[in-house]
Amino acid sequence: AQLHATQYSFDSALANGSRSASRVLPTLSLDSGLIFERDASYFGRGFTQTLEPRAFFTWTPYRDQRLLPNYDSAANDFNLASIYTENAFGGNDRISDTRAVTVGVSSRLLDPDTGAEVVRLGVAQRYLFRDQNVFLPNSTGLAGGDPINERLSDILLAARVQWSPRWLTDANVQYSPGNRESVRTTLSGRYTPSNFRVLSAAYRLQRGSSEQFDVGWQWPLSDLFGEPAGPEVRGRALGPGNWYSVGRINYSVPDRKVVDLVAGFEFDAGCWLGRIVLERLQRSNASANQRILFQLEFSGFSRLGSNPLKTLKDNVPRYQYLREEINPPSRFQQYD
Repeated sequence: AQLHATQYSFDSALANGSRSASRVLPTLSLDSGLIFERDASYFGRGFTQTLEPRAFFTWTPYRDQRLLPNYDSAANDFNLASIYTENAFGGNDRISDTRAVTVGVSSRLLDPDTGAEVVRLGVAQRYLFRDQNVFLPNSTGLAGGDPINERLSDILLAARVQWSPRWLTDANVQYSPGNRESVRTTLSGRYTPSNFRVLSAAYRLQRGSSEQFDVGWQWPLSDLFGEPAGPEVRGRALGPGNWYSVGRINYSVPDRKVVDLVAGFEFDAGCWLGRIVLERLQRSNASANQRILFQLEFSGFSRLGSNPLKTLKDNVPRYQYLREEINPPSRFQQYD
């Protein structure tokens, strides 16, 4: 059970002449599931196989929120995580009047010795008992749109396979039963033979909206143009004297152009590190931010120049800093 209580005070009056507004909304939800396990064998390899049905019920009444401001609310992405949540929006300014039940099932293959997940398959769909009448404001600041009256949502299907620690493949499909076609499809793969070596590729299609290819990498150049880099040196990447190429390219098929680009080089001299990174991030159909970042880092001492580390961490999948992390590790840092 949840209770959402919000109070607003304004310097300027609202359309109804009031300088304040409030909203109190209760939410009830019930999440339930079962986990069945059995021993199984596929392709000569033993597993623990699970079958995990799940049902999620949520109820939030309708409150007219059209006069409330919207500072931080946005629509949640529709996926296998958000379909099991109470609110269709993130943030605190809009609470959706969701009265629905979500039913899904997943199955996993687990390594019986380590518990590592090797295969995961899942499917889920939501049923609305009543129309959803709460919307986000449009570009004019007013609530717009029609009630969501489709009782059955699109079907979500997901598959993830990591047969070996080096290879990972992931597929997600949003299928519309009414149109009998996929609305959104994402296919991705990653190859990680060792630390500081990673290649990733993805294909994303949102029908009628976008189609993109995405490639990311971090790799020592000595593997490509000279003697392979030596084994990992604890806290010092692959040792001094190594050049690394790092980057990510996002290409739009309909526009026939690179939308986002982050690419550069890192050099590890042992007592210092050097980086140069070119960044081009699309902000709208007509504009993009471009900059070149240079940095010289003295190990354990200080950094000079523009810091590209956040750009690399945010854009390059599984990018690894060439020195041990200064901040304490987060339990979410390996989460996909």
